Amino acid sequence: MTQEVKISYDKEVDVLYISFVPGERATSAVELNENILLRLNRAEKRAVGLTLMDFSVLVELTTIGPRSFPLTGLEELDSDWQEMVLDILSQPPVSQILKLQVFTPSLGNATPATTVVRPPALPLAA
Repeated sequence: MTQEVKISYDKEVDVLYISFVPGERATSAVELNENILLRLNRAEKRAVGLTLMDFSVLVELTTIGPRSFPLTGLEELDSDWQEMVLDILSQPPVSQILKLQVFTPSLGNATPATTVVRPPALPLAA
């Protein structure tokens, strides 16, 4: 990646747009959950950008730490596509914004989840 990441915040609608490859249009998108959209170049198996809706809620700290959000959208993907998306999520530049976790409501049931990290250069009121 030779270009710098572009970050844009729309305070009116509380949406953060992150472009990892400014100017490149995504060929696919995955709704990871109702607030997080991953834009991809599917042929090259890499992230193009993220859209984070209700951003202030996604990065809001609770009294016991950061909030976690299940990646419920992965359940709708076939296993190959799901594996590719998880691989993309676990690597920079996406892993610098979304920290993968796993929620295990029972021993035999694991749900991927994420915590959203506020980019350091983003001056938002808490």
